[in-house]
Order: sequence, then structure tokens, then C-alpha cells
Amino acid sequence: MALDKRERIIENLAVASALGLLALVVGVVSFFADSRVAAEERAALAPAGASIALAGRSDDPTFGRFYLIQADSGPAYAAVITLRSAAGSALIAARFTPRGEVMDLRFLGSCASRLSQDPKNLALDFPDVDEVLARASAQARYMAKSGTEPKS
Repeated sequence: MALDKRERIIENLAVASALGLLALVVGVVSFFADSRVAAEERAALAPAGASIALAGRSDDPTFGRFYLIQADSGPAYAAVITLRSAAGSALIAARFTPRGEVMDLRFLGSCASRLSQDPKNLALDFPDVDEVLARASAQARYMAKSGTEPKS
């Protein structure tokens, strides 16, 4: 009977070790995937000759990170916004002034070929685009007012 208890303990330790290793691998892969997405967002948002730094994160499901862009024209805040509708989904790059005004929208890509590639037609394909941009604008104003140092 003592042998059975020892075997069970060893088996349990082996399974726990395997699960711990699996959790570590998933965490490392997730970290690198998140880092890659952040690098792609930085490349899509930063104009030539500008520096870009992570200003903060958001809990909003349509945009996760906000970046502070320091350019010759002055500071701006930017985010990659995911728009979804029954017609498909699209990624757009949005830049905001520190007062939360939309500076420009740039189409980055979509999963449906029938969606318009012009940011001016976003309202036709995505009825809630105004609400999403209003939330992003409020987030840009909040980040500008908070005055916290950007995270690198």
C-alpha cells in the first residue's frame, strides 16, 4: 500500500510538472505574439521621422493600446482600431490630437474584399464607427490630461 501512495505522488508530481511547463510555454508564446503585434502597430502608426512610444492600454475591445507620437508637427495619440460588422471586419489606424480630435484615419486592411478601402466610407460598412471613434477620442484626451510618462 505504501508503494501505491509513492507511485501516485510521483505520478501527480510528473503531471503537475508537465502542466507547469505547458503553462510556461503558453505564457512565453503569448508574450512574443503580443510583442509582435505591438511592433506591427508601431510600424503602421508612426510617420517617417517620428518617435513612437506606448502611452497606455485600454480595456476597450476595439483598441487595446494607445501610442504617443512625437513628430515635428507636435504630439499626437494613435491607436489601431478593429471595426466589426455583419459585412466583415477592418483595421484602421487613427491619430488624435491631445484634445481628442481626429487627425486622420488610414485603412490598414480587412477580411472582406467587398468592404470599401476608403476611410471616408467607414460609416457605410460599420454603423457603430462614430461610437468607436468617440470612445477612442475620449481615451486620447484622458491620456493627454493624465500626463503620465509613456511606457517604452
